[in-house]
Formats: sequence, C-alpha cells, structure tokens
Amino acid sequence: MSERMPRVDELLREEISTHLSRSISDPRLGFVTVVGVETSPDLRHAKVYVSMIGTEAQAADSLAALKS
Repeated sequence: MSERMPRVDELLREEISTHLSRSISDPRLGFVTVVGVETSPDLRHAKVYVSMIGTEAQAADSLAALKS
C-alpha cells in the first residue's frame, strides 16, 4: 500500500470531525468522536468509524442523527 491512502484517510477523518463539530446542529447528536476512516482504493467509498459516549439510547439517537 502506498503512503497516499493513510494520508487521505487521516485528512478525511479530520475534515469529518470538523464538520460534525461546527456544522451539525442536530439536538440528537451527542458526544461523538471520529476515530478512523478507511477509503476504498478508488476513493469512491469510505467507512467512517465513530466512538460515542453515553447510554444506549443516547448512542442510538446520535447514530440516527449521523445517518440523517
């Protein structure tokens, strides 16, 4: 694997984190941290890994907010 993919993944993680903290004002969104991103080799798809703090209900609400 080239050095490019980990750099792209890290840049995407930073941008998504920034967007979540500054641009999303959904009240369902609790304390969510983007912990990683894995992109496909052609950069068409990405898996975003998040960590959530709170109860199961709060985590479900945060996940619903992220999906919307």
